[in-house]
Amino acid sequence: MKILSLFFATALAYPLLAETIFTIPQGYTKVTIAGPATTGDSKLTSISASLLQDVGYAGSVTLGAYTDNPSGPDSQALTVSGAAWTATQWTNTPHLAYVSVADDAGNADGIVPAEEAFLITANTAGGGLTLETSFDLATRFPATTTIKIRKANTLDSFFGSSSSSFAANDLVYIWGGGTWDSFQYVDFGGGFAFWASTTDGFTDVGPITVIHPDEGLFVSRTVNSDIVITLFGEVPSAPQVTTIEGTSFVASRFPIDTTLANTGIANSSWKANDLLYIWNPSATPSAKWDSFQYVDFGGGFVYWASTTDGFTPVDDTVIAANSAMFVVRAEAVSGESGGTTSILPYTVDTVE
Repeated sequence: MKILSLFFATALAYPLLAETIFTIPQGYTKVTIAGPATTGDSKLTSISASLLQDVGYAGSVTLGAYTDNPSGPDSQALTVSGAAWTATQWTNTPHLAYVSVADDAGNADGIVPAEEAFLITANTAGGGLTLETSFDLATRFPATTTIKIRKANTLDSFFGSSSSSFAANDLVYIWGGGTWDSFQYVDFGGGFAFWASTTDGFTDVGPITVIHPDEGLFVSRTVNSDIVITLFGEVPSAPQVTTIEGTSFVASRFPIDTTLANTGIANSSWKANDLLYIWNPSATPSAKWDSFQYVDFGGGFVYWASTTDGFTPVDDTVIAANSAMFVVRAEAVSGESGGTTSILPYTVDTVE
């Protein structure tokens, strides 16, 4: 599917001129958080943010030292030659650095051109960056590569004006690596309303709680009316990398339906007994997880199969736009080995 067709075939919209195809397509997509059939019940919806924020900076970077921090997040130093920034330019509000593996002539290196996003935790005025990462980027990216810096989605920016549509008992869940972190929109009246953690008191965490682009969310809705979130941004024009080391709630990376095979979760880095769960809100009599297992019969005969419908390959299982999948590795892998690349379910043409 060409990107031009994408805008006419889905909920995305963009004022395209006749016969014009843009290198960096912009658009919007609508994500529906469904309410339960009966007030007093609750309904879960899995969602994700598939569109990208605008580029704030793009350039070449050199990878620096990797720091393995036993008491907190690990980090990676990068240097952008000739950059002149303010000391908090990329941290006064959360920003992400999309680090790229660029294509070479004829793809001779065999590496699929792709990009992965990392949270910027510090920057210097002279072009220094510090990224939060669980592995040494030098194991996946060349010593000199390119980055694009974009503003990160947060609870505030993701839900935007729709926040006021949430009811008192509605909750948002973000996977914290071992448990679900839950958030509630609280409204004290008089314009005093914000997103708060349900466990850490009534502190406004909306501006600082980052929704990573490879991170899915669950929303529990308790009122029998829907909330529709409109997301604006850039349509991904390169394959998107997600690092899955153990258990993750993984976002769909694109604003249109794709398949399990396209997510990269169907590749050979998985092992027997790894599990994948896709939330099925339409199941009867109630919503449930559809579960899949990675099976290995030897001799390269490996694939994902339904745990309930026999050992039939399910690579063509549809992954809905802006949804998410729960992935469980039976044995955790290192960050450098956990890269999973979602390929584009459309093609992007350049301007001629």
